[in-house]
Amino acid sequence: MGDGGNAPGGLPELPPDVALPAAAYPAWHAYRAMQASKEAHFAALAEAHAARSGAAPRLAQAAHREQLLAAHDDAVKAFARAMQALAGRDAEAHRELVAIIARLNAAVGGPSGD
Repeated sequence: MGDGGNAPGGLPELPPDVALPAAAYPAWHAYRAMQASKEAHFAALAEAHAARSGAAPRLAQAAHREQLLAAHDDAVKAFARAMQALAGRDAEAHRELVAIIARLNAAVGGPSGD
């Protein structure tokens, strides 16, 4: 995607004018994995909401949503660890990645990190 927003499927892409420092790639990939797990969980919630007809959710559907939530929780923790490691290794690359993520969030109307 040319504007550096979200690609089809919702995963963020780097803006074309951005050169991500090599040290930041593990944290960037962890960020994308976190976003993917969030999208999967939200999609399952939306599907369950749309299918709701007053009946209780099926056990398998509820278990699947719990698995997706657990996967997202793990992805959030992995992203936090990756960002912490990046900050310890290369503070400038950490600042650059935070600025990129804030820019992407602002482009889609999310928190800008200000």
